[in-house]
Amino acid sequence: MLDAAEELFREGGGDALTVEAVIERAGTSTGSFYARFGNRRGLFVAMHERFLDTFDAALRGAAIDALERPTLREALHAFFTEVFATVRRHRDTLHFHVIQNAHEPDMRAQGNELTRGIFTLIVEIVAKHSNELPADTLDKVDVIGRALHGLTLEIMLFDDDEVTGRTLSDARCAELFTDMVLAYL
Repeated sequence: MLDAAEELFREGGGDALTVEAVIERAGTSTGSFYARFGNRRGLFVAMHERFLDTFDAALRGAAIDALERPTLREALHAFFTEVFATVRRHRDTLHFHVIQNAHEPDMRAQGNELTRGIFTLIVEIVAKHSNELPADTLDKVDVIGRALHGLTLEIMLFDDDEVTGRTLSDARCAELFTDMVLAYL
């Protein structure tokens, strides 16, 4: 049923996610739907949790790759490139969950937990290369995380050239963001 709901969402957005449409697409019964989700909100909760797991796994994989890089520049660039690409790949789903669930305290808390997890990954990457940096560097990671959060929200909410009138590839954005972060550190 979750696969069916995600297909419907990709095809028609949140408005396409009716109980009836999910049941029909999944080839299941009304009783099965209500036993599994309880109601449409329960479907949203399950979709949200599944999405967060997928997103978290992608970013943890990116961090593992970044931690294997020999320099901080390479590590940050690899991580930021994958963060931007992952946000772009899941842009519509992210937008739906952020907008649809912003008023839901539990879902908001789960999203915030994911965001804090991304900050933790940045700390790990920077800490691994601490020999390349001044001693107070880890204190600055909070601002880096906030700036990254702002860029990812821009990718999620706006078309590529809508904010500045220019389009940047994810790789170029990651390169420039990496340069900015290194200059800040």
